[in-house]
Amino acid sequence: MRLKKRTARIFTKVLPAILWLAVFLAASCASSEPGLTVRGIMKDAETGQPIAGATVSDDGYGPKPYKSATTDATGTYQFVTWSEEHNMIAQAPGYKAGHQLLKSSLFKKEKEKVLDFALVRQ
Repeated sequence: MRLKKRTARIFTKVLPAILWLAVFLAASCASSEPGLTVRGIMKDAETGQPIAGATVSDDGYGPKPYKSATTDATGTYQFVTWSEEHNMIAQAPGYKAGHQLLKSSLFKKEKEKVLDFALVRQ
């Protein structure tokens, strides 16, 4: 009988703490607005030359329209997305698509992530 009371007492103290933690984490992780700047350079894997006019995107992640950017004459791009793990895809005419996993920390609240791509010609 004593064990049941102890278990019930622990359960009534631990359960509210677990519920509060779940609500807190859900609220802190759920962001309706993107806040992570993703930037980088896209280059030809063989020559190292920048690729202009290429597209880098979230690969179908998040609400449409998907977050994306087009590289400039120096091969650089930049756009803002959400701080979560998701696939990034880099595409350019005449090149095989490049993929990278965007890993960002929800708890450290990173502001910027650099993802460079080296694409291989088809």
